[in-house]
Amino acid sequence: MSGQYSVTASTSGAPGRYVIEGHGKVLLSDSAMVRQIPSVAPGPIELLVAALGSCALASAESDALEHGIAFRTISAVVDATRDEQDETRFSAIHVAISVTGVSASEAPKLLGHLLNQCPIFNTLRRGGGEVTAAIAALP
Repeated sequence: MSGQYSVTASTSGAPGRYVIEGHGKVLLSDSAMVRQIPSVAPGPIELLVAALGSCALASAESDALEHGIAFRTISAVVDATRDEQDETRFSAIHVAISVTGVSASEAPKLLGHLLNQCPIFNTLRRGGGEVTAAIAALP
């Protein structure tokens, strides 16, 4: 599946609270750096880690359908560790997927899509392509 993905993130009027919209969906994000009260919505790091967890679940479920493997539940725990020498990056990210209702021989078949096709997992794993930023002052 290829394509261009775009979201718009805007301030909400409340310090540290942002509205993110894209593809007909809306969600809130909070910034602990700016908010003077506890965050309610996930912050940027939590959104990144959550996106990877969601992709892991969707990938495992897709593989289960493809291979005709019935399961009861799938869960994923994503652990991301900030680099102590460079806090602008993670030193390690690990995805632990648990599947109930499958045999030990069936479980590895549910990892293929994540490892080979998930753009979130593979961008993080390989370092991604070009990432740029720009800012414009508007009247």
